[in-house]
Amino acid sequence: MTVEQIKTLPRTEEGIFDLSSIGDNAYRAALEVYPVYTAYETRENGKKGYPDIMSQMRLWNKKINADFSFENAAAYLAMLYGTIENMSPEIYENYRELVDMFRAAVKRVLAEYYSEEAECFASDVSGTAAWDVFSGTVRKACAAYLLLEEKYQMCF
Repeated sequence: MTVEQIKTLPRTEEGIFDLSSIGDNAYRAALEVYPVYTAYETRENGKKGYPDIMSQMRLWNKKINADFSFENAAAYLAMLYGTIENMSPEIYENYRELVDMFRAAVKRVLAEYYSEEAECFASDVSGTAAWDVFSGTVRKACAAYLLLEEKYQMCF
């Protein structure tokens, strides 16, 4: 999506972009919108839209905690990582808040879908498309030093 298209998206009652026209899974649709929106605000608009981005990210964080599933979490984490990747760390409070959201979501995925005793993920998540998204996102986050690779290597 282009920035012009993003800015014309309607909003839900909560205030996040209404992504129903983009796809059936809001979290996957968000991946197409928020990294682009954040990149624009960082590079072209002098970070003026950061308060809006952060407001929406807080709402997405509440949303994922309410309808948590592996598929939703994988798409949410990819969207969140893309947003973090495009946000300026110079605005530390915003950047750090997003990183904290990201880490908390990864920890929840591990708590719900990873067995430390068996040292493996649940069979219904391994090998799925969502697994590829999740493991790829965790790998990128480790490479960017958002997560410690030694601690999360079981994810890839």
